[in-house]
Amino acid sequence: MTAEDTSLRRKAERMAAIGGIARTVQHDINNLLTVIFANLEMLKRTAAEGGPQRQLLRVEQAARRFEGTSRAILALIRRPAGEVVAIRLTDLLAAIEPLLQMILPGSGACTLARAERDPPVLIERSALEEALIALAQEIAEAQPRGIALDLSVADAPEAGEVTIAVPEGLSPPALDRVAAVALAHGGSATPEGNGLRLSLPRHEAAAG
Repeated sequence: MTAEDTSLRRKAERMAAIGGIARTVQHDINNLLTVIFANLEMLKRTAAEGGPQRQLLRVEQAARRFEGTSRAILALIRRPAGEVVAIRLTDLLAAIEPLLQMILPGSGACTLARAERDPPVLIERSALEEALIALAQEIAEAQPRGIALDLSVADAPEAGEVTIAVPEGLSPPALDRVAAVALAHGGSATPEGNGLRLSLPRHEAAAG
């Protein structure tokens, strides 16, 4: 076994160990957040209007954001690499939106327009998630101020379509990685504006 093989094996074992405790960690986080939210509700009933209520609202918003981010991180860790699944692009993107928001902080830095009728597509979910996370990281590193990543899922029942827009003048290499995922699953990646439009074929078995 080469040194590279040994390194890859150790990384795989480490990720498996982390994935093995992710569910336990999430359970503990849920218990702690239950206590926080329950006590916040009691405090909101008795706190004076104005400043005290606004402070409690900020605490609640921070706790909700932590809840969403922790769920997204732990779900990503637990997800098997290489697994191809049938999933709506709206659901896939909504699941990692908290992570993209964390990488691209600031109001409006990352937006997601969801669709009501996008069909399931067959895709290696972790590959697309990792490509989008890499894209967000490259945008954040290249343009720390005024950063933006806009994702818009089309209401197109015959195909899974999403437009990915990045800041004007920026061509992060991870865009090619995102495109490669779509192409590897029988889809297309067409340059559009400051980004790409991905189209993936409808997965008939899941749709039916």
